[in-house]
Parts: sequence; structure tokens; C-alpha cells
Amino acid sequence: MRTFLLLLICFSDSIVAKTLPATNFQTTHNFINKMVNNHQFNKNELMIIFSKIELTLADKNQKKKKRKKEKIMSWDKYKSLFITEQRIKDGINFWQDNLATLKRAESKYHVPAEIIVAILGIETNYGNKKGTHPTLETLAKRAFGNYRRKKFYQKELKEFLLMSRENLIPPLSIQGSYAGAMGYPQFIASSYRYYAVDFNHDGKIDLFSNPIDAIGSIANYFDQHQWHDGGEFARPIVLQSSHLKHARLSTNKPKKNTQYWRNKGLDIYQDIQNKTKLAFISLPQDEINETWLTFWNFYVLTRYNHDNRYAMVAYQLSIKLKQAFKQLNN
Repeated sequence: MRTFLLLLICFSDSIVAKTLPATNFQTTHNFINKMVNNHQFNKNELMIIFSKIELTLADKNQKKKKRKKEKIMSWDKYKSLFITEQRIKDGINFWQDNLATLKRAESKYHVPAEIIVAILGIETNYGNKKGTHPTLETLAKRAFGNYRRKKFYQKELKEFLLMSRENLIPPLSIQGSYAGAMGYPQFIASSYRYYAVDFNHDGKIDLFSNPIDAIGSIANYFDQHQWHDGGEFARPIVLQSSHLKHARLSTNKPKKNTQYWRNKGLDIYQDIQNKTKLAFISLPQDEINETWLTFWNFYVLTRYNHDNRYAMVAYQLSIKLKQAFKQLNN
């Protein structure tokens, strides 16, 4: 009788949207069974954990809303959110407090200290804003709900549970961003598993409260994405109207070398060698977009966040941080 009533709740066309424990949904049971069969999780434990997560049961009569196309924030406005005097000041303090660790990370992974500090500044204001959203709930809602990237979130939910088990962290205790990113560097679960390192050698990986592990993990992330030691990032460039089509708003991987672009008629800086691979990006502005010539390491920055504005703000914030750090220590 109880099962029959539950089916009426779940499948009635006249239902009003409400929340129910995640274990009331077949998709949750399917997921739990996969975790048990493929990764040897305890089924009863997962049932208890997911019973504490509330999911929304949609109104079948409600029409699906079309996604409104949002206006892209201009590069100037985006930049102003992250490159501030206070963020630079806080970054220098963080750099000074973690000087030995940053030097060690730079030596081991060849990623500049200012890049690591810039990433931490953008992501969590140097660990001060790691997020307060329950991560398991965030991932479950996106994995089992009507989200555009639900397959991605199903994968991340799997990685999250594996990460929690491997690091002996109760899944329900973890908090992070509204999209499921966690800790000082705001790693998603798969990045935590594949790129996080025990940089202070205490036998555990802790990106939630340990800035040493966070520093080493960010450096390792970029190293694993083929960071070029001493490589350039970007230079501004003015493109003729006929060449603007080569500058993309989306991520652009350097594939063609400088000689190729010179043959196309682009006026490239004379000091850049013909064999160097380049790409071109466009940063949105209210009037005329900015165009930039980018190198491999800029592309590597976009592996952390695929938005060109993010990579550019990380690069430019790193320059400000390095300048301020040098002035303080001269």
C-alpha cells in the first residue's frame, strides 16, 4: 500500500512541485546500485546518506522555461571584480605567510608563485570564502534534476563519493560553491582526486583547511596540463577587420605557428620566433572588444576555468602581485 501511494505521488500528472528525500527517486537507486556494484560502497550507508538530501519533484504540468540568453559581462567590469587594491594587499600577506611553500612549489612544478597566489585570490580570496553550500546536495540536485549538464554532474557525484571515502571525510560535512567546487582552490571532485597532492607530507590531502596542500595542488594541476617553464602568456594586438575572425570569445588553443599567421598577413611582434604557436582571443567590451595574442601558458590557465576573462584576470592579477611583492621586499 505504501509503495502504491508513493507511485501516485511520483507519477500523478496533477502533482504540485514539492521536495522529497532523494531515496524516493528511482534515479537515486540506480546511482546507488552502480556505486555498490562498481566501487564496492555499502548500500545501506549510501541509502542513509541520500535520505538526508531533499530533491524537488517537478510539476508535470509546468512548461519548461526557455533559458534566457544572458548578456556577457564586459571585460572591464569582470576585471574590476578581481583586480582590487585589497585583493592585492591580501595576496601579498598570503605570499609572505606561505613564502617557503610557494618557493618549493615553484621549484618542483615550475609554476610561478604569483600565478598560484592569483588563482587562490580569485577563487576564494586566499581561503576566506570557500563556499557554504552542502556539496553532496548540490551535486545530487544537478545529477538527478533537469540540469543541462546532468551527465557531468553524475560523474562528479561519483568522484565526490570516491574522494570522500579515500580521504576519510564524511560526505555530508563538506561545503563548497553553488556548483560543487571545494576548498582553497575550488577543485571539483574529479580534480581533487587526480591533481590534489599532500604537499606538507602529513599523510593526508586537505584542501579545505591546509593552504600548503592547496598551493602544491594548484601547481601540480598546471604542471599536469603541460605548463611551459618560463613561457609567455599574452600580448595585446590590433587586428585588421579581415583578421578579427581569428580572435575568439571562447577558449582558443594555440595550434598554428607564428610563420603561419605571418603568411596570413597578420602583423606579429618581430621578437616572436616563427616556430612559436599562437592563438588569438577577443575579450568582450561594451564598445569595441579587446584582442589579444596568446601563448601556450594562457591556454593552460583556461584549463582551470574555460573563460578567457578568467585566464586574463589571473594573468594580470599575477603581474600586480609580483610587482607589489618585489616593491615590499626590495
